[in-house]
Amino acid sequence: MLSRSLKRSLIPAIIVLVAVFLVLSTRPRLNSFQGQVMGTTYNVSYVATLFSHPVKDVSAVVQDALADVDQRMSTYKPDSELMQFNRAPVGEPFKLSGDIVQLVQQARAISDLSDGAYDITVGPLVNLWGFGPTQWVAVNDSHEDSDSHPLANAPEFVKWIEDQYPGHIPEATAIQEALANVGYQSLKADPEGSTLTREKALFVDLSSIAKGYGVDQAAAALRAQGIEDFMVEVGGEVLVQGVKPNGNPWRLAVIGPEMGKNGVSALVEPLDKALATSGDYLNFFEVDGKRYSHTINPVTGWPEAKRVAEVAVIADTSARADALATMFMVLGDEKGLELANRLGIAARFAYYTDEGFATVTSEAFKPYLVQQP
Repeated sequence: MLSRSLKRSLIPAIIVLVAVFLVLSTRPRLNSFQGQVMGTTYNVSYVATLFSHPVKDVSAVVQDALADVDQRMSTYKPDSELMQFNRAPVGEPFKLSGDIVQLVQQARAISDLSDGAYDITVGPLVNLWGFGPTQWVAVNDSHEDSDSHPLANAPEFVKWIEDQYPGHIPEATAIQEALANVGYQSLKADPEGSTLTREKALFVDLSSIAKGYGVDQAAAALRAQGIEDFMVEVGGEVLVQGVKPNGNPWRLAVIGPEMGKNGVSALVEPLDKALATSGDYLNFFEVDGKRYSHTINPVTGWPEAKRVAEVAVIADTSARADALATMFMVLGDEKGLELANRLGIAARFAYYTDEGFATVTSEAFKPYLVQQP
């Protein structure tokens, strides 16, 4: 047995150990996890204490939120709500989840801003150029849904895509046929009834806004768990809230088109906002030395051919930042910068020059910049 004097000498040590344990158990720490969704990867970092919000529980909630968006809004899943709508009869209202209808309304507002440079009905053109879910473009005369398919009137060009993409440019007649089934004005939304109606054989593709919306939903899932300080990234689209464990704000790197050469193009502090980028240097093909990117101009039917290489946008939500970045890629740095400054949108453009790359930044973007070359 311990003597009384030894017991007395141990009491201060025990008190110190308990105090240290209490301090360590309540000290903010950074937890992180990763996964795959929407054909890409996601990364989440959040601030918690030793015993609060275990990674296993938080990651499961976030994964569910992201998988839900993917399952309902993907054009690569034949049973998604969006693909069911794309196969539905023209002219008939189709009931969808309320958030899908709301996203369509957000997209339409951005389309109006840009006079149609951004258009979620650009799907037939994206598919035609080989950047979309070609398994759903593949139709023929015997397909039971061929009459309602967006490219049902051009099956020979669909076969051309499957046989020859990538590396070939569509015929002008194929582009014109696809253009005939593009036009956001022919997509009607009824938010009260939660329905969408195609007034012609449109193919709605939410890929330019749904990934950002997934980030927003993941952030909402974290907030619902009582987590207030976090960073969520899905396929390059990021939203931050609060601060890191040391109390400093989250800093994000804009890599830029010269990823492997110069490293970070800029550092920004979005401060409870989202950062989205769009560029022509990751998804493209070349013919005779000319680059054709996945960003298709819905007005001309051709990939954007302006000098802009990348656009970074900061906005209140990741869905809006995602869509705006795509819009600015189509508009280009000159028209895009004018629009961004006129509307107070935070945007940064990287564009090609004879000497390499140069950047230009809207006035609203500048306060977020921490460092740039």
